[in-house]
Amino acid sequence: MVKVTVYCEDLNRTPIKELAEKTFGGAVVFAGLEKLGAKSDILIVDHALANRLKRDETQGFGQVCLFFNDRLYDVSRGDDLAEERSALMARGDWSGAKDLNEVLCDIDFLCKNAVNRSYPDFLQIESTDFCNSRCIMCDHYFSRNKNAQILSAETLDHLRDAIQLSRRINLNGIGEPFISRDIKSQIDFYVGYGNKIVANTNLSVLDDGLIERIAKHFEWLAISVDGARKETYESIRIGMSYENLLNNLERLREKAPHVKKIISMVIMRQNVCEMPEMIELAHRYGVDQVVFLSLNTNLIIGNLRDSLQYYPKVTKYYSVKALQRGAELGVNVVVANNPGRDCEVRWEDIQDELEEMRSLPMWKTPEQEQKMMKMAALVEDYFKTHDRLQDSAAPSKVRCAGVCDWLLKSCYTNLSGDISMCCRNLAYRAGNVDREGRFLDVWNAPLLREAREIFYAGYVPEPCLKCGMIESGELKYLSVDINSDFYEDTELKKEQKREARRLLGEDHDA
Repeated sequence: MVKVTVYCEDLNRTPIKELAEKTFGGAVVFAGLEKLGAKSDILIVDHALANRLKRDETQGFGQVCLFFNDRLYDVSRGDDLAEERSALMARGDWSGAKDLNEVLCDIDFLCKNAVNRSYPDFLQIESTDFCNSRCIMCDHYFSRNKNAQILSAETLDHLRDAIQLSRRINLNGIGEPFISRDIKSQIDFYVGYGNKIVANTNLSVLDDGLIERIAKHFEWLAISVDGARKETYESIRIGMSYENLLNNLERLREKAPHVKKIISMVIMRQNVCEMPEMIELAHRYGVDQVVFLSLNTNLIIGNLRDSLQYYPKVTKYYSVKALQRGAELGVNVVVANNPGRDCEVRWEDIQDELEEMRSLPMWKTPEQEQKMMKMAALVEDYFKTHDRLQDSAAPSKVRCAGVCDWLLKSCYTNLSGDISMCCRNLAYRAGNVDREGRFLDVWNAPLLREAREIFYAGYVPEPCLKCGMIESGELKYLSVDINSDFYEDTELKKEQKREARRLLGEDHDA
């Protein structure tokens, strides 16, 4: 008698059992993740739980099937399903094609495929690299929109098949999306293929047309707010108005109450003490979640001592306060290396670090900004002749299981058509969709195939070290054994720092 093992959510037990008995006959046994070591003739995996099978749980079964939308899919029939997806696309059945693409994504994951048949269902497409703010921790602090552009219709057209199969599109790159003159027509183009929209914004621009589209088509909107107080906010986000921010937060609350709103705050020594106040601000304006992000230091800016790695007790103290305030007000709070709101850190224990933090100047003088601009020009001139495409990735010593979501479900494309390894490893470029013409050719280029192979072999690729998404645990298809090796600089980063210090002077603060 055929034995069928089922790994599924409780609510799907009945439909899967009925379908398995009708399709295969035999005995149906339900098993938890830890029981999948006992092999049988057939394994049925619920789509809702497929991302949990990060190791070799499917090995040893005679046949593996995926349960999705009341149908069973044999994972060995990926090529046939890809043809079926193409037929649905030809008919303009975007919903059906997206569903089949999601099945193919699960198959790629369960089979540990380095070459994906599936397209990503989350696209981050840079709308513009113009920005109307000069934040003190960002490249725009010194780049001043030099050579900035907006997304072209040609690049969008080369991404059309990926857009047809995606479910969500993020409008962001390194600029402010809402200041692009084409942003409304691009949103309309995306939603025409059944996509929901998400974005990160400084919320400085919010006209009626944008509010209407946000209310109708957006799944979530993340607003960058790096200070709960006017002086801090406007000193960090140079060019922004605190009053304008609050006014637009209020308009969002009134006009788009159902859209999930997130405040993103990069924490550094200049604003760490305002973490609890940021929770209160979020609650006041109907914001659902506050995410506190670690500062990525910049050699040209020279902001190493702004990083909270030098003030661990202060960071923990205010993180706990923020978590506690979030629990009181019903605001979800995300903190990297979450200490838990029951962690006890006493006020008297952080005084030495507070004194050290406050002993340093908080903001650059005009003379220091001019020096920074000269350094930026020096580095730019150097990289015009010495920059090289990062087209390979080596494994680190950090162990993992599964694969990064950005190699399976998500993709970053800049406004020039370059597809990168992810939204944070922009220097690692797989290829250009404008030159290649077909999205899938770049999606399966050597760099991305190599990175998938490294992950599936149980190691984190070097470019992925120090990743905040790994650190926060937000990646669904990957688990990582984080240790001290995870916080090491990659060889590329070490080389870049050595070269930058040579150019800028050995005593320059990273």
